[in-house]
Amino acid sequence: MDKIDPLIRDLKDEAWGVREKAIEALARIGKPAVEPLIAALNDDVPAIRTGAAEALGKIKDGRAIEPLIQALKDATGGVRETAAEALGKIKDSRMVEPLIQALKDETWGVREKAIEALAKIGKPAVAPLVEALEDEDVGVRTEAARALQELRWRPKNHTHKASYLIAKKDWDELVRLGRPAVGPLIKVLKDKETRVREKAARALGEIGDVAAVEPLTESLEDTESIVRKAAEEALDRIKKTS
Repeated sequence: MDKIDPLIRDLKDEAWGVREKAIEALARIGKPAVEPLIAALNDDVPAIRTGAAEALGKIKDGRAIEPLIQALKDATGGVRETAAEALGKIKDSRMVEPLIQALKDETWGVREKAIEALAKIGKPAVAPLVEALEDEDVGVRTEAARALQELRWRPKNHTHKASYLIAKKDWDELVRLGRPAVGPLIKVLKDKETRVREKAARALGEIGDVAAVEPLTESLEDTESIVRKAAEEALDRIKKTS
């Protein structure tokens, strides 16, 4: 502990450059330095919090999991990104749900590191990611599909496949899937993203299943003209083929 005590004191130095050097030294010490590094995640300076998160990722100690999960909510994007990367190095099933929530982050780098971390966690991340394919946030669906692709996941049934294809916005493949895609496509006729609603309506028209008539009729009242037009054309197409 004699070696650590001066560094712990340096973590409270007024000069952030001194605190930064202390973080670097503590990272080299390893597991005995975990607790002071966790404390440094609350430093006023983002660079110190980032350095602490990076150091904890290198040490890979389970004590850092919950503090790093909390760091995913840091006000600074760089800290959140480093925390996500660090969690991926530790690899624990406890971090799956927080990392999936990080797929909603406004910062691209955070989302990217969350995907990488989930891919490293492996099998425990699969079921929550499959569930996230149906999240109401289109960004989460897209990133969940990317993470599953990194894991080389393959859908076990048509419902999962349709959700996966919707998340990837692979509308042509959904049309080829046919009737099993109808239910999931009907669901996203209410999506928050205009483009998704439009493409779903057009795909339903191409599939031509009469089960889509009523939902498409409701889409004629959509707030966006491009969706209303797509629904109208889809209904005409279904009527001609049924």
